[in-house]
Amino acid sequence: MKGLAWVLVAGALTASAQVQVLRPYASCRFDDGLVVAEKSALPADVAGRAVMTIAGPRQVPIERGELVTWTYPEGGPFATLRVEQLPAESYEQGKANLVGDFDHLLASGNEGARNMAYALHPMLNGFEVHGLDRTKIDGKNLGIYLLIDDAKRVVTTVYFLNQGPERRKFATIEEYGALREHFLNAYTNCVHAPVVSKAAVAPTKKAAPAKKKTAAKKKKR
Repeated sequence: MKGLAWVLVAGALTASAQVQVLRPYASCRFDDGLVVAEKSALPADVAGRAVMTIAGPRQVPIERGELVTWTYPEGGPFATLRVEQLPAESYEQGKANLVGDFDHLLASGNEGARNMAYALHPMLNGFEVHGLDRTKIDGKNLGIYLLIDDAKRVVTTVYFLNQGPERRKFATIEEYGALREHFLNAYTNCVHAPVVSKAAVAPTKKAAPAKKKTAAKKKKR
C-alpha cells in the first residue's frame, strides 16, 4: 500500500508541475475576442515525438506538453499551439531538431516562405521566433511558427489555421498577417509578463493628520 501511495503522490506532483510550468502558455487572454476553445495535456506515457530534418528523421524527447486551440467566437479556430517542455539534459539537441524540422518544411517548398522579418530580428518579448507563411489563402495552415523559450526549455509550435470564407475573421492575406502579428506579440508578451509582488502593490499607510498648534495663553500680570 505504501508503494501505491507513493506512486499516487508522484503522479500528483508530476501533474502539478505540468500545470505550473505550462499554465502561462495555455491561459493567455486577448483583447480581440480570441478565446481558448480546446486544451488537452500530452498523455503521461508519451516521452517524445519524431520529426524530419534535412539530415533525416530525429526523435525529440519531451518532458511534458499541451495542445491548445484559440478561436474567435463568431468564427472558426484561428491558431493551434503545441506547447512542449524539453528535458534539460537533451534541450539543445531537441531544440535543434525542432528547428531542423521547421527548416525541412521550408525546403520542401509546400508550406510557404520564411518570414524574413523574424529571420533578421528573431527575438520577440524574450522568445526566439522562426516563422513561415503562405503567400495566398490556401491549404490547411496559413502559417507555422516556432516560439523558443530558452529560460523555461519550452518550444511552442503555432499553426495558424485556414477556414472557409464564412468562418474566418480575415478576407485577404494582408488581414491574416495583421491578425498573426497581433497574436504573436500579445501571446509572447502575456507569457513573459512581469510578475508584480504583493509587496510592490501594498497600500501605503496614511500619515496621521498633523495636530493644530494652539496659541499659548498670556499669563495674567
